[in-house]
Amino acid sequence: MNNIILTCGPASESPELLSTMASVAGGFRLNVAHLTYEQLETWLQKLLQLRADTGRNFRIVLDLQGAKVRIGHYPAVDDLPDTIELFYGNCSEEICRIPVPSESVFAFTDVGDQLFLNDRKVIVRVFKKSDHSLMARVEQNGPLSSGKGLNSPDRVFEMARVMPGDAQAIRQTLHIDNLDYAVSFVSDGREASLFRPLAGAKRLIAKIEQRAAFASLKNIDANFDEFWLCRGDLGAEAGFKDLGFYQRLFVEAIKTFSHPSLLAGEVLGSMVVSPQPSRAEIVQLYDAMHDGFAGIVLSDETACGCQINAVVNFLKSFF
Repeated sequence: MNNIILTCGPASESPELLSTMASVAGGFRLNVAHLTYEQLETWLQKLLQLRADTGRNFRIVLDLQGAKVRIGHYPAVDDLPDTIELFYGNCSEEICRIPVPSESVFAFTDVGDQLFLNDRKVIVRVFKKSDHSLMARVEQNGPLSSGKGLNSPDRVFEMARVMPGDAQAIRQTLHIDNLDYAVSFVSDGREASLFRPLAGAKRLIAKIEQRAAFASLKNIDANFDEFWLCRGDLGAEAGFKDLGFYQRLFVEAIKTFSHPSLLAGEVLGSMVVSPQPSRAEIVQLYDAMHDGFAGIVLSDETACGCQINAVVNFLKSFF
């Protein structure tokens, strides 16, 4: 199976680990939202060298930010204070103040609203609002760090657009063979018209991670080259109770698609720390392959996990 996409990150920087990952990966994912121009260039050189060393022209996928809202630069913490401030800005060194470089969050959020951060690992409720500041109480605590996503259960904050960083990443990589672009928060398929003029003949991947997209899967299929069902942000928006419902809706539609679909979002989430997947993960992976998914995308498991060799060994044994 060559549709295993492994995400690169701080845990997988060494040439030895990348070589191990290449023994099972059909491609590698780079998350543009977390990389500077220089960091992206360094990763590209590593992967191009890996292609040369292995003699394999594996896929490289750049995951573009698209309409996804992310927090700015922020210290990595295991949990937050009981009360926090979200403010319009790019950087904070104070754990009680979270920078959000998106004015629409402050325009559209009301007192009493819930906000989800880091794929719903953190839930806060707003109790005070000003033009560029939201005061909120933490209702569910958890880890947070730079670049993590911010969602609302009630609204999409940003309309589809090409972020400056996305445009720069595309210009930086147009010359690279077998390199694709994944567009975040695709809602109706029209987003492709924003990215096609920049991406040329490169393949565009639609990341399905909001409820609105399920009403337009046919149009998305007509305009994109591949689907990724991304359960992190989808679970944050739809809620855990309804996540299985939306995955089942997607599975029922797979047989009508003209393009392949990959499953993403904590596929082997327990293996970020555990040397073995859970039985539930093994069963859902088996079901996913029989439901018509053409492959999987792993994120934290290989980007920041501590069991990368075990992940690779499991994938070899499973596939």
